[in-house]
Amino acid sequence: MKKLIPFLLALVLEWSCRPGSSPDSASFHGDISASMEKLVDGDRAMASVEYFTRFWRIGGGPGFDSCLNYIETNLVRLGFSEGTSKQSAARTFHVQEDVTAEQIWTPEDAILALEIPEQRVLHSFSQTPVMLCQNSFPAEVTAELVYVKGGGKPTDYDQVDVRGKVVLCDAPPGVYRLAMDRGAVGLVSSFVPKHNSPELHPDIIAESGIPYDDTRKPFALKTSPRTAAELQQMLRDQHISVRIFVKTSFKSAPIRTLVAEIAGAVKPDERIVLAAHLDHYKPGANDNASGSATLLEILRAISSGIQSGRLPQPARTLTFLWVDEYKGTSLWMKKHEALLKDVRAVFVLDMVGGDPKKTGGTFRVERMPDPAAIWFRPPEQHSGWGAGNWDKAKLFGSFLNDFYLSVVERRARATGWNITYNVWEGGSDHDPFLWKGIPAILSWHFPDFGYHSSMDVSENVSPIEMKHAGASIGTAALTLAAGTETAAWEILKNVALAAEARSMILSSQVKDALMEAEAGGATTLEPVRKQEREMLEAWRKWYDEALESVLTVPITPPTESLKNEVRRAVEDHRFRIDNLIAAMGL
Repeated sequence: MKKLIPFLLALVLEWSCRPGSSPDSASFHGDISASMEKLVDGDRAMASVEYFTRFWRIGGGPGFDSCLNYIETNLVRLGFSEGTSKQSAARTFHVQEDVTAEQIWTPEDAILALEIPEQRVLHSFSQTPVMLCQNSFPAEVTAELVYVKGGGKPTDYDQVDVRGKVVLCDAPPGVYRLAMDRGAVGLVSSFVPKHNSPELHPDIIAESGIPYDDTRKPFALKTSPRTAAELQQMLRDQHISVRIFVKTSFKSAPIRTLVAEIAGAVKPDERIVLAAHLDHYKPGANDNASGSATLLEILRAISSGIQSGRLPQPARTLTFLWVDEYKGTSLWMKKHEALLKDVRAVFVLDMVGGDPKKTGGTFRVERMPDPAAIWFRPPEQHSGWGAGNWDKAKLFGSFLNDFYLSVVERRARATGWNITYNVWEGGSDHDPFLWKGIPAILSWHFPDFGYHSSMDVSENVSPIEMKHAGASIGTAALTLAAGTETAAWEILKNVALAAEARSMILSSQVKDALMEAEAGGATTLEPVRKQEREMLEAWRKWYDEALESVLTVPITPPTESLKNEVRRAVEDHRFRIDNLIAAMGL
């Protein structure tokens, strides 16, 4: 398999250098890319990151609203008017407010301090906001500290009297119930996930939360591995008393979603959506101040480019969403359910700015679900974040994967930008669209040792990465919004090549599976053959749909020549897969 990858890359490069198959061989997508390169400013995006990281951004909370106000101010400066309009070339914005039953948590202050044997502040909210767990209730406590090793199982508490005491444990803070139901007054957790590399960063504090619990009214704090080790050492020789102060509040408040639109000139009801979640802990720089800031910069670049004539007026509407992750996206979709059928593609920006030299994270394209998310085999990749669970019966093909990958790869070849991809894993705002059968793709960076921690700071965000991401996403989105037939021909070429390359990969994967089963002494290969045939048929169907979806790219009815070329590409793909099934005796 490893020998196959360089060959496929060479095939991609060879194809990209061929004369265009379209009647108009000019690269429309390339023209937009060249303009976006000049228009997108990573330093402007960085200035927005610096502003957003000043706040703990909880949907419905004051920090979130301050950041929305910042974006609104920028939109007004760009000439956007408040309201909604389908008028050609209209640039508008509005804030959607949705009342929910949820109590919105607002953190204000917290201190974890030694009281006995000495008085010393260990962690403070002002210095490290993530030391306070989300949904903690107000508290003012001075009590003995006890260490419960582990702390995640009921039996961990069998030999420790925690009544009236603060528990220090290794488990995530969600175990507060185990401690409080045994009489503890509160919890301090030192839990840090492995991806944060606590052995390399002993002062890191991992962000955490606990459920809203109006019965117990709990609080939970986080501590670093270094501080936890110090406290455990002290507890071996003496009793320790700690002082804890927590100032928070809860209130009912609407969830706000900021929607900005550049109305399409031909088909304003058809949309290309770009979304980023604005909510997160403080500072939450890469996650997701960088995505929200890059989204604003894409909007600024496209808007100013259209105004100056350097970019085409979109034929379809471009919709930009700043949301409370999952919640805001779902609320927007619910309120605009009638228009979802005309959303042609969605680009989600989440953690697009991490500096690879500092965080170790590479820019990634997370493909929308394809059969590789079900039948995961080399050379496919996971990010290390985790694997999602997608129902194979709900797979649907789209040109979006291979089109967007081609845009990113072209920029990478031109600039030396380091990129990779992973199969669908889920976990961001592309999911609600995918669940509705709408093509959606995620841009992000991972791994990142600062992920969900005190070390997710603006110093670890790169203006260069945000420029790369912004230029690529802006190019792809505006290409689809312009909806020319020239672009459709280019996209068809990319998808057809990807389908051909996929058949080569599948051939190798099926051979490996059959050889492995034989080498393992299987009494019959029938179950393996059945599984391999199912996989091949899934890929046949997926690329049938992906190739046919290219006909939705043009804003005008596709020409007969384009329809014929799509038909030929589908037949070629089916022929390759059917031949593979026959050749493998499946």
